[in-house]
Amino acid sequence: MAKLSEVEEMLEKAEADEEKEKIITGHKNKKEDEAKSGWKVVLEYVRVIAIGALIAFLLCKFVIINAVIPTRSMVSTVNVGDRLIGLRIPYYFTDPKRGDVVIFKAPEATGEDAGQLYIKRVIGLPGETIIIDEGIAFLKKEDGKEECIDNSDWQNEKPNANDVKNYQEIVLGDNEYFMMGDNRNHSSDSRVWGPVTRKAILAKAWLRYYKGFKIIK
Repeated sequence: MAKLSEVEEMLEKAEADEEKEKIITGHKNKKEDEAKSGWKVVLEYVRVIAIGALIAFLLCKFVIINAVIPTRSMVSTVNVGDRLIGLRIPYYFTDPKRGDVVIFKAPEATGEDAGQLYIKRVIGLPGETIIIDEGIAFLKKEDGKEECIDNSDWQNEKPNANDVKNYQEIVLGDNEYFMMGDNRNHSSDSRVWGPVTRKAILAKAWLRYYKGFKIIK
């Protein structure tokens, strides 16, 4: 009987050791599963962030452009400190039209600002002869007659007729646009630094989203 008891004790001990091993193994496997699950969560966050960053990059590169208004040259269409979105897409298919408010890279003639983002209104189109007389823009036709192409809605106030650059006649190239700010008496524009090339025009101003929502017209 003693031998039988010893055998039973050995079996019980073996069973206990086996159960203990199962518990240890179970804890180990659980920790490994938790670690794998944790890494899966981290990788999923990284994937989501990477996809979001890629989408944001593609949107800003090919679809929209974000701009901050630094000066009062376009008051009151947009004001200093306004933030707005410009759409790149329209100018993939069509060229800028007279009256469009556009975002473009400042030409070299602007000096230190060359390459910076500017926002102005398109007044003159490629191939046209533009005359600025007493601050008002005219189109010189082939027969020599002048047609006013300025719109009072594009002017914050009556242009200053005493401006030293008041009278100008500008012949635009096949790829050039004449830009003016709506705040005519406080705008450095094509009257000062000349026309802008088509390549420099990046987007059509669309929506002001900071300091109130407003569709840019």
